[in-house]
Amino acid sequence: MLLKNYSFETVLPECNPMAETINTVALLSEDIGEVLPYLASVIRACTYDDNIKTLTFRRQGKGIALYPRKITVTRLRDREEAKGVLDELKALINNTYDNRQNIQPCYKKGGELRYLDVFKLLPGTNCRECGEMTCLAFATKVVQQEVQISRCSPLFSSRFEEKRKKLLEMLRAVGYEVPIEST
Repeated sequence: MLLKNYSFETVLPECNPMAETINTVALLSEDIGEVLPYLASVIRACTYDDNIKTLTFRRQGKGIALYPRKITVTRLRDREEAKGVLDELKALINNTYDNRQNIQPCYKKGGELRYLDVFKLLPGTNCRECGEMTCLAFATKVVQQEVQISRCSPLFSSRFEEKRKKLLEMLRAVGYEVPIEST
């Protein structure tokens, strides 16, 4: 076990004090810097920079950043949810640390995936088959990992084969789980 304890406080987002969500900052009892490259291998679709020892990713619409001595999480409902997310992260950190001998560390990973890059490669039909009102709304949810790309039925037709290949390659490159295409 690497991380034994943390303390945290919740704050309103600085840019919007009327927001319906809160953010949290957790101060860690131990330095977790040594496990960050292993977490970069375990967590899909993350960005890790070994020079500044920072690992960032999104999970269920929340922005999460891990630093050697702190964790920040955005878009939380309340203090109870903050504690639950931090407990999950603590378990992930400790499990990864305990199993690090079986994990190949990754010292530089990913780039930020932008929703406009995803949007440009979607069919652009706004057909709503995915359950979203527009392709732009769907692209945003794909980037935030709230929906799978496979929910876009038109993308998987022969008409959009080139766009599909480029989009799946882009998603795969930053660690997103994508459907395997038959060749």
